[in-house]
Amino acid sequence: MEVQVKNLTKRFDKTTAVDSINVTFQDGKLTGLLGPSGCGKSTTLYMLAGLESVTDGEIWFGDRDVTTLMPEKRNVGLVFQNYALYPHMTVRENIAFPLSNMKDPATGKKFSRAARNAAAEEIAKLVQIETMLDRKPGQLSGGQQQRVAIARALVKKPDVLLLDEPLSNLDARLRMEMRSEIRRIQQESKVTTIFVTHDQEEAMSITDEIVLMKHGVVQQIADAHTMYLDPVNTFVASFMGNPPISYVVGTATDGVFTLNDGRTLPCKTGVNGKVRMGIRPEAWSLGGDIGVTLTDVEMRGQDQVVTFQLENHTIRAILGAEEYVAPGQTVGLRLSVKRCHLFDCETGARL
Repeated sequence: MEVQVKNLTKRFDKTTAVDSINVTFQDGKLTGLLGPSGCGKSTTLYMLAGLESVTDGEIWFGDRDVTTLMPEKRNVGLVFQNYALYPHMTVRENIAFPLSNMKDPATGKKFSRAARNAAAEEIAKLVQIETMLDRKPGQLSGGQQQRVAIARALVKKPDVLLLDEPLSNLDARLRMEMRSEIRRIQQESKVTTIFVTHDQEEAMSITDEIVLMKHGVVQQIADAHTMYLDPVNTFVASFMGNPPISYVVGTATDGVFTLNDGRTLPCKTGVNGKVRMGIRPEAWSLGGDIGVTLTDVEMRGQDQVVTFQLENHTIRAILGAEEYVAPGQTVGLRLSVKRCHLFDCETGARL
C-alpha cells in the first residue's frame, strides 16, 4: 500500500519536531527514515502509527485519510526498539496475540485458537523461528527475539510495517546478519515497510529509498546510490559515507580549484568563485602529481585509509593496499573529479 504524508507537522509546545514534510512511501518497498538523533524520524513513524497526534498535515494509506484514525483502525504492524515481547508467553502465543481481538476475514468471526496458532506457525516459517514456538522470550537470543517481534507485527497482515530502530540493541555482527534478514522478510512478504535508523550504512544496505532528515526537515529523498553520489547539500554529503567526505575551501575557475596557499586541484567546470569542495575518500589514488605527507595510515585489509593535510584541512583517503605506505611518507596522489562536489560556502547547497 502506498503511504503519503502531506505537509506533515508535529509541534511540542514551542519545538517543531517535524516541519511540513511531504513524502510518498512506495507500495511494497522498504524505505529508510534516516537522520541523527532528534531529527524527527521516530516522531514521523509514531504519527504514521497513530501513537502521536498530527499538529498539521495529512496521512494517507492508499485512498484512505488516516490522519485522525486510532492506531487499531490503521492496520499497521509496529516493531519497537526493545521488541516489547510478553515474557510469560511462548513464542507462539506472542506471535498470535494480535489476532486475539481481530475477526477472521474468512468467517467474519473472531479467530479461533486453532486459526491463531496456524497463522503464527505460518509466519514463524517466514522469519525462520518455526522450531522455537514453544520457548519463552527469555530463552531466545536478541536476534531471535527480534524475529518474534517482526512475526507478531506481520501475523495480522498489516498494510504497513513500521520498524523503529530494530537493530540498535544487537551487537555489530548480529546487526549485519539481521539487516539482511529484514530485507529478505520484507521482499518475501511484499509489505510496505518504513524503517527508522540513525545508521547510514544500515539504511544504504537494505532500503529501496532513503528519506534523510535534519531538524524535522527532509533534506533529500533518493535511493542510496543517488544520495551518495549526488548529495543536494553538505549535510547529505557529510552524513552519507564512511570514512566521511572531506572539505577544502578555495576558488574555482574553469575547472581548476585553487587553495589559499596557491596549490591547485582539478574540479568540475561551469562553477566559478569561492566555493567549498567536498572530496570523497575514494576520489584519491596513488601516482599523481599532488604531493602530500601522510600523518596517519590505517590498514583495513584490501584498503589503506590515510590521513594528510591540505592547508589546514584534514583529508582522509582510501588507497589500495597493493603499494604499502607509512606515516611520515610523502606520496604523489591523483584526484578524480567524479568523486568531488562543489558547494556554496554560505548555504551548503551543491553547485
